[in-house]
Amino acid sequence: MLQEQRKHMVRALDESDRPHLYWHGVDGDGRVWLFETVADDGGEYCPVRHAELGSDGLARRYSWRHLEDEHGFLAEGPLHPDDFGLNPLTAEEFAVLWAALDR
Repeated sequence: MLQEQRKHMVRALDESDRPHLYWHGVDGDGRVWLFETVADDGGEYCPVRHAELGSDGLARRYSWRHLEDEHGFLAEGPLHPDDFGLNPLTAEEFAVLWAALDR
C-alpha cells in the first residue's frame, strides 16, 4: 500500500507542470549518476528519475514505473546537488543518456 502511494506521488510530481531539472555526476568509485528532479512546494529538488551506471557496467534506472529492485531504488528524499558534486544537464542531454542506459 505504501509503495503504491509513493508511486502515485512520484508520478504526479513527474507529470506536473513544475520545472524539471537534470543532473549528472561521477563518484569516487567511477559510478555515473543521472537525476531528473522537480522542485516541490518548499523549493527542494525531488527525484522523479534516477539512473546509475556502476563500475560493474550494469545500468540501473528508477522512476515511478520502477521504484526499486535488488540493486537500488529511487531516492525518497530531496536531492542536494551540491552535496554530491552533481552538475546540471539540459533536458536533451539527460534524454540521450537515459535512453543509452536502457539496454
